[in-house]
Amino acid sequence: MKNYLDIKVPNSSAFTIPTRDDFIQLHAVILACAKRGGSKTTALSNLLRMMKENNALDRLIIISPTYHNNKHYFEGLPVNEETDVIEPEVNTAQDLMDMLELEGEMYDEYIDKIKRYNELMKLLKDARKNIDEIDNDLLLEFDNMEKPTYKYMRNGKAHKPTIGIFFDDCQGSDLFKPKSKISNMVTKHRHLGKTQHGSIGCTLLFACQNYTSSSMGLPKSIRGNLTHMLLMKNKNMNELKLIAQECAGEVDEEQFFKLYDKALQEKYDFLFIDFAKKKEHPSMFRRNFNEWLMVENKKNLYKV
Repeated sequence: MKNYLDIKVPNSSAFTIPTRDDFIQLHAVILACAKRGGSKTTALSNLLRMMKENNALDRLIIISPTYHNNKHYFEGLPVNEETDVIEPEVNTAQDLMDMLELEGEMYDEYIDKIKRYNELMKLLKDARKNIDEIDNDLLLEFDNMEKPTYKYMRNGKAHKPTIGIFFDDCQGSDLFKPKSKISNMVTKHRHLGKTQHGSIGCTLLFACQNYTSSSMGLPKSIRGNLTHMLLMKNKNMNELKLIAQECAGEVDEEQFFKLYDKALQEKYDFLFIDFAKKKEHPSMFRRNFNEWLMVENKKNLYKV
């Protein structure tokens, strides 16, 4: 066969946010599933803290009807209570997508403005350039000679913001009704907030009591796009078997339940499943965030 028939894989990755080797890939769609009082918010707020420590959380938007009862979970995280704590309604997903598009526009505006500013500074420093020869509009734009500012800076340089959106206690709300665009948002989460230099995107985190059900379960379109799952204690065997099927490419059902039992040793433990693990990660399974769970020879389970 001719070489031109070979499959060529692009060099760029779908996961564009740099993180430490032992942390997860971002952007992501993350689900914590547990019954009431099962530590979903505790676990995800800790994950958000880890994102911040990885320089991967500049803005946190919280969609919740119960935020003010749970605000202590989010202390130290970059959430603006006036603008970024939102009730779950049928139009919320569209509003969030509009907010991300606005972030993209503001980033492009800054990049264009800093280019013009640098151009002006270069002209002013050019001893051979008469100020009368400089475009008057350019001079008027920066008449105070102040360098343009941007709200997301790191080491003195602007960067596209890394944004997390946390959906807490939203099951049963209008957000998950068919008229909502939440499924569309989940599908496009990496491509939202377009800029001239690639999209901003966002990481979505869901805390839910039910993985599936006829009325209050997580929409299938969201389940199908999950990159990570936190599975707490669950007595619903049908849900557990369905989740086991999602992991069928890595382990069979029997091995999955061995992993599940191994992970849940203490009251607030969970099985962490990484469907998009980094190549250097030895397993897609962890007990909580910090202990690898591995399958050796598809038979014997051991922990590193």
